[in-house]
Amino acid sequence: MIRKTVILAIFILVVGSLPTIAQNFVEGIDSDAIIERILSADAQRSQFLKDVVFEAEWVEGEDKDGRFKEKVRFDKKVFIKYLKDTALLAEEYLAYYKEGEQQSDKDLRGEAKDRLKKKKKRKARDISYPMLEPFYSEKRSEYKIEYLGVATDSIDSYVCHHFKVSALIEDENHINGDFYFDAETFNAVRIDFTPAKLVRKTMFKISKLDLTVHFAPGVDGLWLPTQFDIDMKAKAAFLFGVKVRGTEYYRNPVINSGIDDSMFEVSDEN
Repeated sequence: MIRKTVILAIFILVVGSLPTIAQNFVEGIDSDAIIERILSADAQRSQFLKDVVFEAEWVEGEDKDGRFKEKVRFDKKVFIKYLKDTALLAEEYLAYYKEGEQQSDKDLRGEAKDRLKKKKKRKARDISYPMLEPFYSEKRSEYKIEYLGVATDSIDSYVCHHFKVSALIEDENHINGDFYFDAETFNAVRIDFTPAKLVRKTMFKISKLDLTVHFAPGVDGLWLPTQFDIDMKAKAAFLFGVKVRGTEYYRNPVINSGIDDSMFEVSDEN
């Protein structure tokens, strides 16, 4: 009851008609203390989580007449294994749909191979990427981190602390973004981000790459990714333009099942 009262009080400060008090409330918060709570929650999660397998669905399409129209869809399994300093991710493509019609196994294998090849070549980020890296002590000096208070609107139905992160190093390995953390548990709820520098090579130039990862509590209250949104515009050689707008959904996670290392071995087929 006390915890709910505290959260309600925060909400009233933000959305009520008390702008001066709300501003003082934000200014009076020790943002470093909040970051420590965030890192503590992340560390507890990391100690428990060794691997996870998701049932996944990738839906890709375009806006048409003010509505999203699906063009392709894949049913997949996503495997993630967490190591000490990194994480490994593998994908198994199970079914391929184009304009709502299921395609042949041959087309599935060909499309899967092509997409995995492009992902590797572009070094595309996925949910195995350490999203909280800007907050880690060894990386914090490479970022400007601003605490913007409690988000005015609820984020995926949660009251959240809002941080704005700006990279001080402009390259493809750093990110800019908005981070929202649950005010009760300090777990990440949503992260909107983009690379600090977009890929601009002779044969492939990206002009826009907006990424969003959503998290929610699942098995044993463990917060895991539930959705990954991608909105990309690029230009490839000999093509007018490339647009990718899609969402990957993650469902029915299986935790710590003991994924074999062979799952992450790279072959010509993968």
